[in-house]
Amino acid sequence: MNAHTSQQDQRVYRITLRGQIDEEFVEAYCPASTVLACEGETAILANIHADQSSIVGLTRHLHNLGCTILTLDSQPLPACHELREFHED
Repeated sequence: MNAHTSQQDQRVYRITLRGQIDEEFVEAYCPASTVLACEGETAILANIHADQSSIVGLTRHLHNLGCTILTLDSQPLPACHELREFHED
């Protein structure tokens, strides 16, 4: 998050892509909460908490690695009370 963004600008993203990435890439270029799942030639980056400019930067890194974005989905960040309920379950 930079000086021009707020918590309201943040969303949770999920990217499905074709290409090879690893945990080292995730640690270097993705927010700490990001989860990587790989199956054959397909990889999924999930739980990416980012604003729009951050997700553009991440997709550029993926493009530079030769990855093909198959899907990019987003949803609003859960409200604080929703997070508490989620962790209590």
